[in-house]
Amino acid sequence: MKRRVAVLAVVLGAVALAYVLLPLGLRRIDFFRVRQVELVGVRYLSPERVLAGLMLPSDLNLFDPLGDLEQRAESVPGIVRATAARRLPATLRISVVEELPVAFARGSGGLVPLDGAGHPLPYDAAATGFDLPIVERPDSVLTRILTLVRRTDATLFEQVDAARRGRDESVILEVGTRRVLLGSGAVEDDIRAVRAVRLHLTQQEIPFRELDARFEGWVVVRRGRA
Repeated sequence: MKRRVAVLAVVLGAVALAYVLLPLGLRRIDFFRVRQVELVGVRYLSPERVLAGLMLPSDLNLFDPLGDLEQRAESVPGIVRATAARRLPATLRISVVEELPVAFARGSGGLVPLDGAGHPLPYDAAATGFDLPIVERPDSVLTRILTLVRRTDATLFEQVDAARRGRDESVILEVGTRRVLLGSGAVEDDIRAVRAVRLHLTQQEIPFRELDARFEGWVVVRRGRA
């Protein structure tokens, strides 16, 4: 019994040693030098921008550690998460998840996509394919509210044409010819309340021009044709 345990320990030790030494040996073989890079999930960023951020050395071997590559990819503005994988014999695959823009801000050169924190994203607005609300300038309060609306009521978000600040730190959403008023500290329950009231008014064919959800636990309906 003791002999079997000893043999098993030797075998496991050899396997562990091979696991450590094999990649070191493979890194010396030119056959595994990276000759092709595949970018997966890149939709809004240009491939050139992503590759520049990766800073790949010319002698990169497929069996070099991949953690640094993933960190460099995630440091590229617009990339939320990145995963690197090997495809033998010489292809490196980088899969990324890009930040979704939540609004467009007016800029000197045209529309600028913004993330949920109000930061500009390095995307070509025309290439995103998104029909997003317009804000006058980057504003973290507006983009936070818009992110909340998209997460809680995607239908309402798709109908919002613009968002702007109102009086008393309120947020005004322009929805066609109607308006939705929210407090700057609005939470998901406020959006759900607006959704329930909108659904009821629509089902009952009751005309309204404004929904005011700035009051905790209440949605004030201002009726009339929009």
